[in-house]
Amino acid sequence: MKRITPASAVILTTLAVICACPAVLAQQARTTSNTSVQTQQLDVGGYKLTLQVAGTGTPTVVLDYGLGGNIATWSDVFPEVARFARVVSYERAGYGKSEPGPEPRSQTQIATELHTLLHRANIAPPYVLVGHSLGGANIRAFAHLFKDEVAGLVFVDPLSENIFASASEKEREAAQAQQEAALKDAPAAIQAEWKFLKSENQNNFPELRSFGAPPDVPMMVLVAGRDRPPRWVKSALAEYGTWITEATEGGLVVNPDSSHAIQRDDPALVINSIRRVVFPSVHNAVARAIKGQGVEAAVALYRKMKQRYPAEFFRENTLNTLGYQQLGAQHIPEAIALFKLNVEMYPAGYNTYDSLAEAYMTQGDRAAAIANYRKSLALNPDNANAVQMLKKLESSP
Repeated sequence: MKRITPASAVILTTLAVICACPAVLAQQARTTSNTSVQTQQLDVGGYKLTLQVAGTGTPTVVLDYGLGGNIATWSDVFPEVARFARVVSYERAGYGKSEPGPEPRSQTQIATELHTLLHRANIAPPYVLVGHSLGGANIRAFAHLFKDEVAGLVFVDPLSENIFASASEKEREAAQAQQEAALKDAPAAIQAEWKFLKSENQNNFPELRSFGAPPDVPMMVLVAGRDRPPRWVKSALAEYGTWITEATEGGLVVNPDSSHAIQRDDPALVINSIRRVVFPSVHNAVARAIKGQGVEAAVALYRKMKQRYPAEFFRENTLNTLGYQQLGAQHIPEAIALFKLNVEMYPAGYNTYDSLAEAYMTQGDRAAAIANYRKSLALNPDNANAVQMLKKLESSP
């Protein structure tokens, strides 16, 4: 038996895990009893692709698996995401019931087909894209080509073009030969995707590198920490970690208990990450609206988010904090507008009235300040600040 050096063993393992795990392929798609799934086959340019859709709402979550995967890859995730969003899972060209598509099977080609499929299915943007392994490269292509249609990104143990950076040419060739032997009897669609991936690897991933950093949208990156080649975690952190730190909103999790198939080993982590991207920070969104469009637009955005978001994403101190930022900047009418909205949203919160009263006092509206301090004190008789402010206001002429 030929002995494999440790460095070659790492590369071989890395290439092998780009393929979906057989255990995942063997799973049958499952749905909860209250999840209605619609399956369609639609023409995307002379050949048809298959997709499944469930749930309602916007943005739409779109799932893409790794090399050799299928719709069942997401069987533990799809029905749960459908509880809080519209979700799409599809079979790439040549997989499952989807018809073969043109070659080369580049990430640009795959992303373009997906974009056409979504529009033919009348599934309008924005989209939250979720990609596992090689699927992570596919969603990077989509975000590069159609960035204005992307509302968020979730990378599940994604491929990094830097994974082979320190490997010698001999090691890469040996790894590719090993992988080709493993895929000898694989379906044509898998071999076609591998053919392009092999070309990318031989040329230092020119297409993947051309995409650059993704757009600044909410982003989550999940990295597996069990049974992974040493370079895998390091390269993922080096590349995706930089994007996360530069993003307005993002998170990165290295899960030591998950293998490459995080969606199987820890589906709750994947589901919660998708949920976090579908419902990004209320504070951040409203703050951006204040800065870019003004408080009136921010108030309208908050009301819109209140209708769409689950209740647990809202906190009384969000508007309170933003209001005090405006007050500190001497933007008194803007602060009052935010504090009034907070009073409307949290009428039982004594502190909402206390803050509004302070803003009115700063504005010089003594009557409004007294009325709101009294309301705060009625809700919380132990509010010492309201007692002190009322003495000051009521004693002045």
